[in-house]
Amino acid sequence: MRAPRAVILGLAFGWIGLTARATADVWDSASVQNDDGPATENSVSHGGIQVHDLGVRPGPVADEDWYTATTEAYSSYEVIVEGMTGDLSPVVISLQRVNSVGTVLNTANNLPGGIGKTVHWENALGAPVLDSYIRVRGAGCGTNCTGADQYTIRFFETTCSVPRFNNAGGQITALILLNTKSLPLLGHAYFWNQTGALLATVPFSLNPKQLLVLNTAGVSGLQGVGGSITVTSDGRFGQLSGKAVALEPATGFSFDSPLVPLPL
Repeated sequence: MRAPRAVILGLAFGWIGLTARATADVWDSASVQNDDGPATENSVSHGGIQVHDLGVRPGPVADEDWYTATTEAYSSYEVIVEGMTGDLSPVVISLQRVNSVGTVLNTANNLPGGIGKTVHWENALGAPVLDSYIRVRGAGCGTNCTGADQYTIRFFETTCSVPRFNNAGGQITALILLNTKSLPLLGHAYFWNQTGALLATVPFSLNPKQLLVLNTAGVSGLQGVGGSITVTSDGRFGQLSGKAVALEPATGFSFDSPLVPLPL
């Protein structure tokens, strides 16, 4: 008599007659280096999704998960932790951006409705931040957590781009930015020439639903030139909407270039 399909699969994967491991996920049990600290070999990048647990570690000690999160120059990012299972709590769980010694660089806020946590940050420097990690810990179940206590982590780069602005040949460009969410944000618009050299930087702040209209021809260093724009902020992915409009007063023509996020 043929064995049921479930039994065949169970034998193939070695779980028949065994108790499910209550401790580590595959990152915790790595033979070279686990994800319990800054030596982690796990990383997150734009559009990435991973599922982890906070099952108790040998000791017993409460688990914590680290991810490298290199922050490029003139860029911005968001990390979301959601999809908690078992005894994990979206209110109690801790999501932070830290450096290699655990100093907190950014602390998360609750997602709308309290269903998870989000941390978002901006690097307005002209060099990458290499000492940058995401740390998840603080499960309410502590050393009673098992492999069933899981969460989903998502990573986004929130840097947006505008492929064209032009303040030469009789045209004048207006940059239009809208904060679409109920959270305020701070950010920077970077103007680049066609060879990639930085021409000017304009900081901005937007209250919830606030609109910014910037006449770029009035910015020092942007008269009589054209190029592209990148926009960063400490807001969430998709929080900024906008475009650049190149106006040609002599003809009445206008040329729109949308503000574009990185595709998922």
